[in-house]
Amino acid sequence: MKKVLTVMALSLGMSLASAQQALEVNYQTITTAEQRELMNLLKNEKGIKNVKEQQAAARKILVEEKVIGQEAWKNKLERNPLVKRQLAESRTKIYKEALVNHYLSQHPVNERDMQAAYNLMKSQYNPNEYKVRHILVKTEKEAKDLLYLIEAGEDMGKLAKKHSLDTPTAKNDGIIPFTNITKFTIPSFANTLRSLKKGQIAKQPLKSQHGYHLIKVEDSRAVPFPALKDIRAQVQNQAIQLKIQTYLNSLFSNAKISETAGEKRKPQTVLPSRK
Repeated sequence: MKKVLTVMALSLGMSLASAQQALEVNYQTITTAEQRELMNLLKNEKGIKNVKEQQAAARKILVEEKVIGQEAWKNKLERNPLVKRQLAESRTKIYKEALVNHYLSQHPVNERDMQAAYNLMKSQYNPNEYKVRHILVKTEKEAKDLLYLIEAGEDMGKLAKKHSLDTPTAKNDGIIPFTNITKFTIPSFANTLRSLKKGQIAKQPLKSQHGYHLIKVEDSRAVPFPALKDIRAQVQNQAIQLKIQTYLNSLFSNAKISETAGEKRKPQTVLPSRK
């Protein structure tokens, strides 16, 4: 039995070795080392466990890279300003992501970072929420006529259901449920809410890009900022973003940048030069 297993192991090793041979694409070599490196990436990053599938996928990718690269080089596309700019942007994006991931692996978010992020989020938080009754119409005349009826005692909810162009709230008698003041995307709408007390309706229709609004504050409340333990995932994301931004800012602030009369620079060996 042991002998059979040894033969099977040797056979498997030989088949993998023979499978891992260098390729030549238009006289350019794809080495076995290149293939193995990509196969490992496909295994770890893409979850491809089968060796034959890894090899087939790796060879397909590497051959495509060679063929496309050769044809682009033949057509001198590396001289095209747009191509050069796109390559530079792609390279920078890839390097930036890799730098950030490397930095975070060396400097993971800790409890101090979490607390700092939480404090920042809390300082930017607005606790005020409003429950609003709202009617949206097309013209100023329609808005003023409805406002007159409301002030005369007509039920604003019934008028909203009948006349409002804001269909979702119209179905609910014009009610916008309790919403944080920062979530109202029309700045003048939010400012109007701040100027009204509970039960008050704005004395003038509010004009926006959507039409004319009639606004009444049905209720208001202050909602305390959640405890860190209740929003830990959000705080962690914020802490990560703050750490990344601080790191990138430090790179730019420490960079030595100056104007110079000459244009001397260190040569970058990316592709062979053309004569």
